[in-house]
Amino acid sequence: MNETGDIFKGGEGDVVPLQRLEDVEKGLSALGDEFARLAAESRTMQLKLNYLDESRSRHEEDVKQIKQSAAEMKIQFNEIMRRWDTLDARMFQLLQQSQEDEKAGQKSWMDFTKFVLGGTIIAIVAFIFRGGL
Repeated sequence: MNETGDIFKGGEGDVVPLQRLEDVEKGLSALGDEFARLAAESRTMQLKLNYLDESRSRHEEDVKQIKQSAAEMKIQFNEIMRRWDTLDARMFQLLQQSQEDEKAGQKSWMDFTKFVLGGTIIAIVAFIFRGGL
């Protein structure tokens, strides 16, 4: 203790300055350990940051590929729909044509039936007028 009663403000004896020097050395040693821990943690964080950056790059590339695939699928879908519409139109044409062919076939059968019935009636009338039955 010095004359003012302060222990750590230096003094006339060698004990207090040596004690302060040892305390500073211990504090520096503790700070050195802390700096080493912070440096190791910083390195770990840097590695994690690098990993995240690489992951982001991969994900961006994946997103680009997905967008490109989606565009290609849209083109293919449009092509399929165009072909489906063409097929639908062709089927409708064939159905109309088959109905027209069926009507034409029915008409020819109807004409044949009219011819046969007309001929039969004429034959019966002629038979009656000729003195049949």
